[in-house]
Amino acid sequence: MALIFCPVGHAGNGVFEVVFRKGIEEDSEQLARNVSPFSVEPGKFTYRLVRGEIELHELGQIFAHCRVDLGPWSIVPLTLLPPVA
Repeated sequence: MALIFCPVGHAGNGVFEVVFRKGIEEDSEQLARNVSPFSVEPGKFTYRLVRGEIELHELGQIFAHCRVDLGPWSIVPLTLLPPVA
């Protein structure tokens, strides 16, 4: 889930993009991608649920590269751990 804030004075329309990759570099292997348009009232928040259907066969980290429109990427690590008994 992502929270998106629209500053006062901005249009409030945009596109939220998330690319799941194996590494932090932009040329790392892409595992899944999700693009979602949004509209939010200036000065308020909206949210988007990101549904990346990724089939993982090994434990470790993947990285969600997130941005609004063509803005800078924010990179969020996601770690797949073994089950706890």
